[in-house]
Amino acid sequence: MHRSIVINREFGSGGREIGRLICQRTGAAFYDSRILAEAAARQGLPGDLLATFDERVVTGQRFDLSLLGGGDPETYSLPYRMYGAIAEVVQAAAIAGPALFIGRCADTILHEARQPFRSVFVYSTDLDRKIARAVEVDGVPRKNAEDYIAKMDKSRSRYQQFFTKSRFGDPHEYDMCLNSAHLGYEACAEIILARLDG
Repeated sequence: MHRSIVINREFGSGGREIGRLICQRTGAAFYDSRILAEAAARQGLPGDLLATFDERVVTGQRFDLSLLGGGDPETYSLPYRMYGAIAEVVQAAAIAGPALFIGRCADTILHEARQPFRSVFVYSTDLDRKIARAVEVDGVPRKNAEDYIAKMDKSRSRYQQFFTKSRFGDPHEYDMCLNSAHLGYEACAEIILARLDG
């Protein structure tokens, strides 16, 4: 594996699990919440504050500063500082060796840093499986699960569009788009690896 991989994903599509399979097979470093932890450390910020920031702080065309605890200038600058710190972590990881990144605009960051990578979007047409994940992993009541799934994907879309102007899920934005419901996680991992250096 000679280049990094970025997986963007719909909620419940298994993008994270597919990424872990790839890393198990290749030995590539895996960056998901680890990106946030390292970025927080660079900024001297507590990890729980960064977790609030992650892919949820953008609502519409602005930041929801109430999620960050205030509206003073220091708080307002925090999302920009955090995105800059995340970019530093992503760039350093890609330079250090092959890495796999889950979301967090890593594809745009690597493109701007002129680092080689493949970008993948994983989606799923299996709504039942998505609902099961929302219920079992995130503890969402089943009656609210569909709304929760839509909200999560909308938050990821707004975050990506705010920082990069690219469109979440647009097939023109990625090297490949895979439906995990039809292919399964193992096949998705195999397809990504087969296309890695092609």
